[in-house]
Amino acid sequence: MADTPTEDTLANVAVQRIIDDIVSGALEPCAKLRIESLKEHYGMGASPLREALSRLTTLGFVTNESHRGFRVAPMSEADLQDITLNRRMVEREALLRSMRRDDDEWEVGVVAAFTRLERTVERLRNGQGAEGADLERAHKQFHAAVVAHCGSPRLLGLHDTLYDQAQRYRRLMMRGIQDLDEFLDHHAILLKALLGGDSDAAANALVDHLNLTLKSVYPDGDAHGPARHRTNTAQNL
Repeated sequence: MADTPTEDTLANVAVQRIIDDIVSGALEPCAKLRIESLKEHYGMGASPLREALSRLTTLGFVTNESHRGFRVAPMSEADLQDITLNRRMVEREALLRSMRRDDDEWEVGVVAAFTRLERTVERLRNGQGAEGADLERAHKQFHAAVVAHCGSPRLLGLHDTLYDQAQRYRRLMMRGIQDLDEFLDHHAILLKALLGGDSDAAANALVDHLNLTLKSVYPDGDAHGPARHRTNTAQNL
């Protein structure tokens, strides 16, 4: 007889399922998150769901305003600028730490992740059954592989959270991408610098790549300048 899941386990499951629905767009920006509706949708009790929503508020996926309850976090240029700023700091540091440790197994992992990304792009380009979700999984695996050897669990945790927070915006960017070769080239440039041991070139390539989503979604904004507190129509997706 299987053990009954604890509330903490159920809360962990709820956190991941809600994140998946926020990232995919199934839960739209600013949508109200009512406990009764969530109970029915996810098939679990109120206690783990409340705990999950509290955790998601801390992680930045959900807001909790007085007298308004829980809502999906809004999307805006200011938010994406803040995410991008933090990704540049966290992922760049994790990349440089990984390169300094110079491990053959790490390099093999990065090459394998790039190969998977390359093959996914090829299947998608040729209509061989790959979907956007396959590309996103391969993309995340590559970025995770790049920083995997940094030696800091906290850096890796921050990297994972910020990557997921940016994914809502990346969905908007990917809708407009016509040239998958250009998308792949950005990652090939980073891989070449990384394997060549050129930390400056690798860091610059990474920063340029991280700025791409911001530049694509908000082409009139400033990827390096102060955030502009302007709400995007993406809030009404």
